[in-house]
Amino acid sequence: MSNNDLNFEYLGSFIRSFRSAKGESLQSLAERSGVSKSMIAQIESSKTSPTLAVLAKLAHAMDIALGDFVQPPEQAFNVRTNSADESNIVSKKDSVFVCHLLANEQRHFATEVYRFYFKEPGKTMFSANYVGSVKHVWLEEGSLTVHIADKSILIAPQTLTTFNASVPHRFESPTHKLAKGLFFIAY
Repeated sequence: MSNNDLNFEYLGSFIRSFRSAKGESLQSLAERSGVSKSMIAQIESSKTSPTLAVLAKLAHAMDIALGDFVQPPEQAFNVRTNSADESNIVSKKDSVFVCHLLANEQRHFATEVYRFYFKEPGKTMFSANYVGSVKHVWLEEGSLTVHIADKSILIAPQTLTTFNASVPHRFESPTHKLAKGLFFIAY
């Protein structure tokens, strides 16, 4: 399978995941995009290769930058994982206070910070955030899997994971080791 085949399969999976996260039907996306219902179904099932014009219409209707929409998954999700370790301690060596620098982005943006926890095993869905937004998830304790389109990322406790938040995604805490932590979104 070539890289183009992988990207093509990603597009179909991405569109299907987007619709699922939004609770949107093929018909609704077809009406908003001007792309036929059958064409979208063929793209989702990897039976046809969409033109750039079709991709542009779908990206516009989904409120996703065309560049984010067509990037290979490895680049589009921009996933980075950082754990607290000896290499990122920024506090004084003999201090009773230990501080780890997990992420440092130098740009002007708005940020929303949330504390989260699961009361019982389950999952929650998030719609795509604004184009260009980034979500940082800090798992304090428990078990958490982040599903982004057709990718699943198991996050270990005491780990910061960062990804493109303009992609529909969901959190899942499937075991009794319930997830508890923080996430913040940078726009």
